[in-house]
Amino acid sequence: MKTDRTHFLLNSGKLYRKDNNIYFDKYAEDGTVLNTKIIPINSINEIYILGKVELDTYTMAFLSTNNILIHIFSHYGSFRGNFYPNSPNSVNKSGFVLLNQVRTFDDEIKRVAIAKEITKARMINSINNCTKRGVKFQSNTHLEALRNAKNIAQIMACEGAFAKEYFTKWNEIIKNQKSFKFTTRSKRPPIDKINAFISYINTRIYNVCLSEIYKTELDPRISFLHEPNYRSLSLHLDLAEIFKPILGDNLIFNMLNTGEITPKDFQIDAGRIKFTNEAVQKIEIKMIKSLTTQVKFENNFLTYRQIIRREANQIKKFICENYPYEGYVN
Repeated sequence: MKTDRTHFLLNSGKLYRKDNNIYFDKYAEDGTVLNTKIIPINSINEIYILGKVELDTYTMAFLSTNNILIHIFSHYGSFRGNFYPNSPNSVNKSGFVLLNQVRTFDDEIKRVAIAKEITKARMINSINNCTKRGVKFQSNTHLEALRNAKNIAQIMACEGAFAKEYFTKWNEIIKNQKSFKFTTRSKRPPIDKINAFISYINTRIYNVCLSEIYKTELDPRISFLHEPNYRSLSLHLDLAEIFKPILGDNLIFNMLNTGEITPKDFQIDAGRIKFTNEAVQKIEIKMIKSLTTQVKFENNFLTYRQIIRREANQIKKFICENYPYEGYVN
């Protein structure tokens, strides 16, 4: 199996540059160094920091030079921000693409066309999750409503109605209804274990999509389905809608139904539900396997990371060349 060039720092410690490589000192509770791990610079694409980690500007400059992204999370597992390189090795952002991206956002016909394709792909991929598990889902009403939607507000309403019904089907898919019965979607903070699992996985997919958008000429601040509003980045939220059912929901169903994740993998910290470090490691092994497994796509075999980046580039071709865009369906 191909390895993913993603590294997770779950423990307290120090990340630093030494001899043109990256090292991580893992700390004990008293601040002493338990062990040191070398992370070869050519084996890194991105770093997820989930522990309390010391990081200096000298090291950050070195990471930037090598085009490495950093995703930062709070002690409770909530996403807090990214560090994006701006160096000669970075993908150059095209003024031409930026102008066309802005014009497409302001063009209601083109924006609605992209938003509909993203939402349709999200619906079909979710329906496929139910179908392959023998769960019936009457989808025609939702897809017909989406076809008839005239603006973004109506599309979002269609998506919301679909999601509400789709989540009710989870209770037919997930076997352990005592511990993981779905009642309602809650995010900040999640009210139960199933919502904590969904939030963690969705955040992971958001960041994968953001990383792949970063490797294209698209500007991650300008989205089409979601309103940019005052958030700094939003295009990855659009892209993630397509891939959350494929990469996220399936991972959740499989890990719960095989008993790989149980109630013992969660802990309460200051009244908030979070995964143990051991659970995060189990989840990431599965996520990395999903992202690096090759699937047949048209006449090629691509990993899901490559498919996500291709999806971003297909949106770019639509906004710059009017090339027909269809959301990816698994």
